[in-house]
Amino acid sequence: MCWGAPAVVVESSGSIAKVDYGDGVIREVFVGISEGRIEPGDLVMVHAGVIITKLTPEGILEQIEFIKSVVGEEASAWTSMYENILRLADELKRGGR
Repeated sequence: MCWGAPAVVVESSGSIAKVDYGDGVIREVFVGISEGRIEPGDLVMVHAGVIITKLTPEGILEQIEFIKSVVGEEASAWTSMYENILRLADELKRGGR
């Protein structure tokens, strides 16, 4: 079983990027896709410390709705992480950080 986690790119330099998984902790990961495609504010999927693909805000919103439909109101801990990365991505794209 593979486990990937959504995150937002905070900073990117060469083959290393700094990401936030929505918990406010910045972690370094390897960029496993074309480096030119990654910039601050991008939503990405990270697997085993490697960015494996970019995500869309619409995809994250679908995931939030799916989690809520399966888990119900107890899903707020998970969904808040997703909501945090959406908010941070929006701030970074607007140059607010």
